[in-house]
Amino acid sequence: MLGDVSAIVLADARDENEVLDGLRVVSRVTALCSELSVEADPDLPWFFDMCSPTRMVGGPNPDGRYLLAMIRGDRRYRITGTRGTSAYLGLQVLAGTGMTPRRMAAYLSDTDLRLQDGAFTVVVSADEPAELDGAQWLQIPGDGTSIVVREYIGDAATELGATLEIETLDAPGPRLLTDSEVAEQFTAMAWTLMKLTTLHRTIKPELLEQPNVLLTAEAADLGSADTTPDNLYMIGTFGLSDDETLLLEITPPDTRYWNVTLENIWHECIEPRRRHSSVTNKGVAPDDDGIVRIGIGAEDFGHGHWLDTGGRRRGFVVLRWLDNPAAPHVVTSVRKGSAR
Repeated sequence: MLGDVSAIVLADARDENEVLDGLRVVSRVTALCSELSVEADPDLPWFFDMCSPTRMVGGPNPDGRYLLAMIRGDRRYRITGTRGTSAYLGLQVLAGTGMTPRRMAAYLSDTDLRLQDGAFTVVVSADEPAELDGAQWLQIPGDGTSIVVREYIGDAATELGATLEIETLDAPGPRLLTDSEVAEQFTAMAWTLMKLTTLHRTIKPELLEQPNVLLTAEAADLGSADTTPDNLYMIGTFGLSDDETLLLEITPPDTRYWNVTLENIWHECIEPRRRHSSVTNKGVAPDDDGIVRIGIGAEDFGHGHWLDTGGRRRGFVVLRWLDNPAAPHVVTSVRKGSAR
């Protein structure tokens, strides 16, 4: 599988920078897939961050956090935590094993989370327990495999992140690995490796041939396991020379949170520790006419709030927003040279 996905990178890259980005993505995806398929223990799960300061693959929101705990559908678990003050928090249960495509089996948004003095307790199980002791119940199917936690940060300087812990309610017995169990782990690892390194071929690949426009995308278009019903998107690509800027003129959506993120063609966030390649609604202000202007390019030519492509000639642009079914009005245009 590593050979297959490396060959795909070499076939689909258009220049040396895209080759280098792509092979690094293969390495990072391999590390992530090992962590969630081989290292994880559904009998004694924990939440780990799928992203790191240098690993933001699979089209994540760099202004957020993505926690994952691997579970089993025939086990019971208790999640405890504090909500914090971040812009958004959501708990998603995924199901499907082996080569079966993953699907969303349950979802709990922060708007439905029951809080007591900012804290919450959620019991996750197939059948509702007789005694919940004040906890909130979230039902899972027999083939439940994981719990994904998404948290979005509008302003990292002022918002307090959520805390979460997970524990099993069923005492695990002695464990002796078998050939078939390890084989299943590597099968799952290979399946996810291929999925995450070929998103550019499966998520609206035609956009790479139609650059510099944004289109509204339903959650189903992006994969029901990769998003949630209250996360809405516009997606497109940039295709620019070094002296060009893709200008987005956005009528801000009436929502608590939105952001714009740049990705390379492998759906990896563009060096967020080194470059300003994403921005939230808390980081931009509309002009006097109420329009937010964002300029995307290799240099800041003064066409709007600048997002840095790092010199990449092409890549993806993602606009995401919460809780609002209506897509914002966005006008795109390519400007050459300086606006000054």
